[in-house]
Amino acid sequence: MTEQEARRILGVSPEADFDEIKKRYRRLMLQVHPDTDIRGEKQLTAHAQRNNLAYETLKKGNSGKSSSSPHQDQRTGQKASRPAWDAPVNLHAYSEREILHYAEDADGSVLGTFCIAKGKYLWTVEEDFPLFLLSISRCAKALLDEAEDRLVRQEIPARLNQTLPRSQVLADLVYLLAQQFIDSTGLLEQLAKKRTADSRGNPVFYLPAMLETAPGLLPPEDGSPLYPARLSRHRLYLKDASGRELGYLSFPDDRLYYVIIPLFEQRRVQVRIRAAGTQETASRPGKPQGSRKKKDAGRYRHLHLWIRFSAESGSSLPENLNLQIERLLAEYRQAL
Repeated sequence: MTEQEARRILGVSPEADFDEIKKRYRRLMLQVHPDTDIRGEKQLTAHAQRNNLAYETLKKGNSGKSSSSPHQDQRTGQKASRPAWDAPVNLHAYSEREILHYAEDADGSVLGTFCIAKGKYLWTVEEDFPLFLLSISRCAKALLDEAEDRLVRQEIPARLNQTLPRSQVLADLVYLLAQQFIDSTGLLEQLAKKRTADSRGNPVFYLPAMLETAPGLLPPEDGSPLYPARLSRHRLYLKDASGRELGYLSFPDDRLYYVIIPLFEQRRVQVRIRAAGTQETASRPGKPQGSRKKKDAGRYRHLHLWIRFSAESGSSLPENLNLQIERLLAEYRQAL
């Protein structure tokens, strides 16, 4: 889409500055929100996608360089329609997910969310991460609802809450599904604070991290090395040189949790960790994009974290994740 086309769609003049473009965009998105329009959902989605594409074109200053407009298929010579969302696709993903967008009023206040596309799209940094997690949660809930619909709801035994709680299955399902839509290797290039190389030229990524310690435990001294102790419930627990378990690895940016922890579970990386900084109480230091507020009074220690992909390790293929999802749903259905 060219800048001229984008301005025509949003109805702004070539002289309009970005503030004016943003206000116009918000007004248009408010008009196509499902709660404020009586038109069909498909028509609303089409309008939302068009407005969103136009806004992103002007926001990034593409000036016609983008190839997002309809293009010519090299095989047929016919114009091919642009995909609903401009992001890579994982064809092996277990299920499709929604791409969600905030609905805002003219003042920028969030009114809610609505779906602008649906498919097996990978997450990119252009997509709001809390909305990405919401889309994964909706996908997981839909899969569990489908499993439960095979039985009358009232017939689900009370023992289910004790043997296999839905909340536990939902959390595990969200974690597995999220991995299918996150390219850990690619995102490390964008989220890592530094990238260096070892003596063999293998990339080494530096990331800020934290140690969440249990109450009553003394934190490690500055500069002291820490080591992986065990993996449990998608948490990597750390120990000191004496073997004393101190707590588990955490991140100031929640996006890193879904990028880094699966790499440890798949045994794809090697790690070096050292304690750094000062101890925090009650909340995490800083609030970068994707971070969430901690309600508990946890205790945190800043860490230096370096990771390197292991040459000897394999990778977890998408089919393996699908098998894990199938196994989890089968266990849940059996518990029903």
